[in-house]
Amino acid sequence: MERLIEQTPNQIFSSLPAALQRRLMTSMKQSQLPAGKILFESQEAINYLYFPMGCVINLIFELDDGDEIQVACLGAEDICGGALISGSKKSQLRAEVLHAGTALLMPAKEALYWFHNEREFRVPILKSCSRIEHQIMTKVACNRFHTIQQQLCFWLLEVSDKIQNKVIDVTHEHIAGLLGVRREGISEAAHKLQLQGFIDYKRGHIKILNRKQLEQLSCECYHNLYSSG
Repeated sequence: MERLIEQTPNQIFSSLPAALQRRLMTSMKQSQLPAGKILFESQEAINYLYFPMGCVINLIFELDDGDEIQVACLGAEDICGGALISGSKKSQLRAEVLHAGTALLMPAKEALYWFHNEREFRVPILKSCSRIEHQIMTKVACNRFHTIQQQLCFWLLEVSDKIQNKVIDVTHEHIAGLLGVRREGISEAAHKLQLQGFIDYKRGHIKILNRKQLEQLSCECYHNLYSSG
């Protein structure tokens, strides 16, 4: 138990007092989440509050006609399923694992109990939810006002940060679907970045070669969300 708590990389859970972590762990489990796994669908009940440890989770908004767009990217500094605390029984978004890894899972009933009865749990959860809300608003504005190349640079930097790796296993088609743009637009933007020597890509893999240049080409959204750490 102590060993697991000490090694937990989720920043929200790790920020809690050790004594509280031990109490929480009695009702939690650690689970391996594979890429592509749906944690909950839109309009579906949220059964767990997730504390990502190595995985990256996308929150995706879906339209009635089938179109969809990524509105948040969650990693070890976040929680997933925070809509629980608002009293909502169903999610308005789909949560899907982008990058495989582990997470701590807390049953919804337990999460609500601790949220309402333990201030040291409630405060960091509220702060995390506020950051995620800010991220959602930023991504909506980014998609509306910034170029595909700016969005691609932002996306690559963000995901690379969260997985702590310069190599991202993803296709152009998948990125296009998440950003709500045409695949040809992503392929064209990626090709230009590759010609400039900023990235290298083969089918299903993108490697960042020059991070500083990507930061310069990215829109202010990345810097506003992450430059302060």
